[in-house]
Amino acid sequence: MSDLYAVTQLSRKLAALCVGVGIAFASSASCFAGDVKLANGATWKGDVGAQVRATVSLAGKDVTLEGKLLEIKKNLIVLEVQEGGKVVRKTVLCLDLKKLETLAAAAKAGAPAGAPATASAPGKAPAAGVASADKKKPTLFILPWEGMVGTGARHEQIAEIGKEADKLGPGQIIVIHVDSPGGLVIEGDQIHATLVDLKSRHKVIAWIKKAISAGAYTSLHCDEIYFERVGNLGAITMFAGTVAASGDELDAWLIAVGDACEIGGRFAGIGHAMVTKAPLLSYDRDDDGNVVWHATLEGKYKLSDAEQNLSINAETAIHSKFSQGLADTRDELLVLLNYDKNDIIISEAGYQIHDKWQALLKQCVEEKKQALRDLENPGGSDEEAQLGQRIKALRTIIRWFDKCMPGMAYEAPQLGDSPKRFEEELERMKKRMGEIQKEKDRNAN
Repeated sequence: MSDLYAVTQLSRKLAALCVGVGIAFASSASCFAGDVKLANGATWKGDVGAQVRATVSLAGKDVTLEGKLLEIKKNLIVLEVQEGGKVVRKTVLCLDLKKLETLAAAAKAGAPAGAPATASAPGKAPAAGVASADKKKPTLFILPWEGMVGTGARHEQIAEIGKEADKLGPGQIIVIHVDSPGGLVIEGDQIHATLVDLKSRHKVIAWIKKAISAGAYTSLHCDEIYFERVGNLGAITMFAGTVAASGDELDAWLIAVGDACEIGGRFAGIGHAMVTKAPLLSYDRDDDGNVVWHATLEGKYKLSDAEQNLSINAETAIHSKFSQGLADTRDELLVLLNYDKNDIIISEAGYQIHDKWQALLKQCVEEKKQALRDLENPGGSDEEAQLGQRIKALRTIIRWFDKCMPGMAYEAPQLGDSPKRFEEELERMKKRMGEIQKEKDRNAN
């Protein structure tokens, strides 16, 4: 199913993408020179256009890439490399970048092209353009992220698990276990900003059970994506009411979702095909497993043919290398990440954050329904008793707006995002209660 994405919120999204978190759209110009912060905190200094060798951690394995440095952005670099006999672009997140060196500098030092760079001597800072890996044992956090985006699945929980990871320093691993049918665009804005900030310090992984629309948009930001065997991801449609967005609004949303793909190191055309029927998508895969994506149907494997918005299942995700693997359990996921229980610390903080919020949301929804019933049909044998019940119900409603606004505003019956009308009604009822008391006092005298 599709989201309740609202076109009226689009300007907020574009502002968040362009300004609030410092991420540019795909057309943004890259720098000519800059600093690249590596995973271990060291900094590489160099120029766009340089030939470089990058050692990258992918799914727990070190991979060496050599090629031309095309772009330097805040949290990633883009390389042009040879792959399967073709020139392709590779997006590398700084958190995965264990080592980066200029090939010309390596040649002057006598290192042959393609040879691994040597680590700096103990106690000395890494040489310019070279950094060694951080050997500190990481912690794995798993955050179950369930329900409608905006109610059960919210940016606050992602930010909260980020704070737990921050206590241990940069370089922790955060897994967002997604099971969501979609949700609200205003939450998508905040999720985008939260994830971009979080990815500047930690590796963020999506583990997919169900990631539709806003759930898919969230997952595309992540550094790696793993699927459950029944997992599904896609159908990122923007709606204005019950009608799909079109024109300028649709064009801008295509750019935003394409950017989310690139932030996660993926081909932007995958996201485009998930947004609307028009974009075509196919890929080729050679005998060595190398994949090349096409924004046309020229590839052997066709995914989007203008009949429906793209949604990727686990089998396709693995074959196309959109996903790094399949895991139905935490232990299976650890194997895919190349960790055993002695290599990594597993935190329970994510489960605790999830359980606490879900319990609060459930209590809110239950008490809201009872309060609305008491407000509509109060008990009591006279006006004073009934008024007392209604006042109590209004106070409950107002209190829950403060404690759990999503449960009040978005879980049926929907009450809006402000308690103002209930506060005004409470004042009227309190005034009437005062009048009843005065009448009783006069009658008593």
